Amino acid sequence: MKFLSELFDKYTSNKKTTITVDELESFDDELILATCILLLEVSKSDDSFDDIEKEKILSILEQNFNLNTQQTNFLFKIADKKNDEMISLYEWTAKINELCSYSDKKKLMKFLWDIAYADGRIDKYEDYTIRKISDLLYVKHSDFIKAKLR
Repeated sequence: MKFLSELFDKYTSNKKTTITVDELESFDDELILATCILLLEVSKSDDSFDDIEKEKILSILEQNFNLNTQQTNFLFKIADKKNDEMISLYEWTAKINELCSYSDKKKLMKFLWDIAYADGRIDKYEDYTIRKISDLLYVKHSDFIKAKLR
């Protein structure tokens, strides 16, 4: 978390508008980054990413990782860039598997469904993406369904 604050301070003090490759590579809070990337993946899976979904992602990050709005926006930019470059979900789900308990994974599943429901409907591609993430996180099907139906 300290690193994110330092990176954010550097970013704002230099008034840069882009994120350098070095900054992307040096970001070290893998749990927060992986979570944000997976949330973005769900929101983009139906090819209609909008401000409602973006605001929901930012809200989830602020509330659950104790970040302020500026830090969250900066994290979002980093995660969006990494999401665009991503080849496979495995890299990020492996981080979640490494760093999270089963209970944390079930909570993440709820976040993913919150993003899918943000625009008022679940697209089949959002459902498929969450199902794929669930499988990679070894979340039981019953917990996948509970998170979806809550």
